[in-house]
Amino acid sequence: MERGALARTLWRICRSSQARLVLFSLLIWLGVACLTVFLLLAERRQVERKAESDALGVSTLLEARLAGTLQRVQADLEHLAQSLPGEAFRQGAAERFGAHVVRELGLHSRLFPEVAGFRVLDAAGNLLYASKGRVEGESFADRGYFKAFENGRGNGLFFSEVQNDRLSARAVLDVAVPVRHDGTGLQGVVVAQLDLGYLSQWFDSVGVGANGVVSLRRVEDGKLILRRPFVPDLIDKPLINHPLRQRLDAGVRSGTLRMRATVDGVERVYGYRRVGDYPLVVIAGLAAGDYLAEWRQACLLAGVVGLLLLLILALALLRVVHAGARETEIACRVRDSEARYRALAENSHDVIWTADISTRRYTYASPSIREMTGYPVEEVVGQPIDSWLTAESAGRLAREVDLSLRRIAAGDQAASVLVSELELVRKDGGQIFIEVVASYLLDEHGVARSILGITRNVSERKAAESALKESNRQLHARIEEIGRLQVALQELAVRDSLTGLYNRRYLDETLEREVSRARREGIPLSLVMLDIDYFKRVNDTYGHQVGDEVLRTLAATLSADIRAEDVACRYGGEEFLILLPNMPLPNAMQRAEAWRSAVERLSIAHGNFRLTFTISLGVSAYPDHGKTPDELTRCADQALYKAKHAGRNRVAIHSD
Repeated sequence: MERGALARTLWRICRSSQARLVLFSLLIWLGVACLTVFLLLAERRQVERKAESDALGVSTLLEARLAGTLQRVQADLEHLAQSLPGEAFRQGAAERFGAHVVRELGLHSRLFPEVAGFRVLDAAGNLLYASKGRVEGESFADRGYFKAFENGRGNGLFFSEVQNDRLSARAVLDVAVPVRHDGTGLQGVVVAQLDLGYLSQWFDSVGVGANGVVSLRRVEDGKLILRRPFVPDLIDKPLINHPLRQRLDAGVRSGTLRMRATVDGVERVYGYRRVGDYPLVVIAGLAAGDYLAEWRQACLLAGVVGLLLLLILALALLRVVHAGARETEIACRVRDSEARYRALAENSHDVIWTADISTRRYTYASPSIREMTGYPVEEVVGQPIDSWLTAESAGRLAREVDLSLRRIAAGDQAASVLVSELELVRKDGGQIFIEVVASYLLDEHGVARSILGITRNVSERKAAESALKESNRQLHARIEEIGRLQVALQELAVRDSLTGLYNRRYLDETLEREVSRARREGIPLSLVMLDIDYFKRVNDTYGHQVGDEVLRTLAATLSADIRAEDVACRYGGEEFLILLPNMPLPNAMQRAEAWRSAVERLSIAHGNFRLTFTISLGVSAYPDHGKTPDELTRCADQALYKAKHAGRNRVAIHSD
């Protein structure tokens, strides 16, 4: 009897309007809760995708800067290795070449703020020349790059371990190339010291959040070269059984990964990119606690509101059971709660919509559709879901929906969520980029019946991506311009400013090279030295401006009658030297006589009369008059003196 009475009482309570309202409100709460969870999860996926894109973008930006710097450093090192004469690496050569080489290294060092200094080592690993400071007898034979070059295991660019340089007291990364002339053994090493302190400023300038990380590692073993924030104990530590190491070993050049760091236990999303063709990889990590902070606040707020509502519903049901008199008050609270959650959906900045699968037409759209497209809700509901899309986007959406439905029919549940970026034409004619996240709602048989979607305006993000691409393009253009300027600077460094001919420095380098080639290949080589007769009398009588014009006229005459392989140089004052590769002595004598005759016929206008001048020439040849650059130059000078002593305006050959 008592059980029957209790059952009847509960039945009456369940049939009351207050109880039905509470149960209905509970269903609404469950629906809104599910929708809220779905929206929050979708938002998290979006935030995580953006974090991956941002991390990869930061690593791409740093990779471009590092690759550009390393390309320029490599070009400079290879130039130095090729241009330094073999004599500069022999014992006692520092006394002869020291000032020239140190000056050259200093010039290169000033062009690279990223480089702490340039150094040149001999075949034993001893320091010969340095752009900034030098300790007598300092040896670098213990360095990894020198051992590799010494053992013949490397001929290209070599990156050292992180070094605390003994001379500059800086943390540096040595970048080295070997010097091997004429296919012989190791003659020396040219080293550029990348200033890791300077590179740290680059890493500090990028925005990775309060708990973000930017690092530079070696590809082959994952050893850490540079990290911001700095952790001293991690430098030169390799990666062992690490997902990034596995990807690098597999040849993957760029990508993203998500993991919890073993150093500090912080979960991050990492973007990595290999630096050009060099054995380095730059990594940018964004902490989940940073990029998910706002999302977690939203989750906390939603959870608090949801729990509060659930508590309200529980209290309402309890009050219905214990006090039916408060039925009206509880109903009002339920209606208020329902209104608040409906307002949450209706006032979302993103467009929330539903569509029928069979017709692919909108069945619902939140009011924010008007702000996004310019069309009110009543003009949207009932229209196809590809309305207002561009033709290309509409076609792509149709193909993606068809593919998803086929995959769902085949049992692929992962295909129930579709993410697509499309282009939409607003009512006012403007075009915007949108991101659509659509979830197919399946019935009990696994058949898709409707679509629940969220549409978001991503035009600002697309514009930011385009701006980043343009910035990278401009950066590469600047790097190319710097390269062109460096070539022009190198050309100016070997030219005489008055005549435009090569200077003595260039002649010394070229003569050394051509003598070596003549010796190696057994070909002739001639050298012509000439100067202007009575040139001092010209300067004293007519002034230095006329003297300069005489020098320029002579230089132009010589330049107009030389082969492409010939080298004409201003040796000093009114003296000129012409190097004639692969030309025997008789031919050189003919050429010298032709120049003498051509100059004799020249005249320079000065006032009311024309000034004429003559030249005297001395000729020497390899190997008849010498087998070294110094011997050839001395014999040509003696032959010139012979021509002067014989009366000037003539060609003479050296004779013992």
